[in-house]
Amino acid sequence: MIKQILISSLFCLGFIAFAQAQNNALSFNGTADYVQVPNSNQLNFPSNLTAEAWVQLDKTNGQNIIFSKAWCGISQFAYNLSILDGKLRWSWNDDGNCNFTSLVESNNIVFQNGECHHIAVVHSISSVLLYIDGQVVPSTLVQGNYSGIMSSSEPLRMGIYRGLSGNFLYFMDGQLDELKFWSATRSAQEINYSMHNVLQGNEPNLVAYYDFENLVAGSFIIVPNKALATGGALDAESSATSPMIVGSCAQLSGLQDEIASSQLQLSVYPNPAMSMIQVVSNQSVDQVQLVLTDAFGKAVAEANLSGKQAQIAISDLAPGVYYLKSNKLTDNVYKIVKN
Repeated sequence: MIKQILISSLFCLGFIAFAQAQNNALSFNGTADYVQVPNSNQLNFPSNLTAEAWVQLDKTNGQNIIFSKAWCGISQFAYNLSILDGKLRWSWNDDGNCNFTSLVESNNIVFQNGECHHIAVVHSISSVLLYIDGQVVPSTLVQGNYSGIMSSSEPLRMGIYRGLSGNFLYFMDGQLDELKFWSATRSAQEINYSMHNVLQGNEPNLVAYYDFENLVAGSFIIVPNKALATGGALDAESSATSPMIVGSCAQLSGLQDEIASSQLQLSVYPNPAMSMIQVVSNQSVDQVQLVLTDAFGKAVAEANLSGKQAQIAISDLAPGVYYLKSNKLTDNVYKIVKN
């Protein structure tokens, strides 16, 4: 998978080709390995929380824990995100007592074996929304009531749950990437953006960000927190039998370090647009194919750029975010906003 640069402005997008980079994830074996962040009050979210990640499961039967800050043994259950028999479920508690845990679960199965999806949960004191691949999925409050979340003294654990007696349960069997925690309820548009984009780390309300890049394999892998506001205080460490570092299934655009300034450059305007976008090249080209896709990668419009200009009609498209690609700039994605 290639991480790419995406540069956006209100009226014009200029894009330059960049060098290939890594896109790694952690792969949990489903029996022994996990990752843990030491307890920090910064990972307690009393009222508003958005958490998101890319997940690919090798097995969907039983329960796979994505992350958890909870232990019923000492009434310190705060929150827990998991996938049970293919359904996404979010559980939380306002006083730590597991006898009164609240639970929201997707109405339908959203994961099959081997599938890769972006998941997100948006929690407030009065509602919970579950997202799959940037879209809200129907869900039900299975038990409890909507409320705030208690502040737990437990560590944040990825890929594992601590049972009542202190033993570890529900090991995740699959891949985890781009885990992000926000101290705010994020909109569908914001989730769709962060789903496909590597962050800089200084985004407002970003509390923790684990991209799993540049890790050193072995026991007790250190996983840096890339959120600048919290930094090393929220670094994570794997278990002795640590997850494997693998190529990620996440579909991302992102930041690179080196610019190849001599490459073909395109500008797109107006942006946002309502009915038509104009694509202009900095040099004359011959039959550059342009493809506009939706957030799921489905092609919704095409055009050929011959010479220095092309037009793409978008009046029939629903409002939202789209992505423009070309066969000459395969390492770039152009973000288009349709009003």
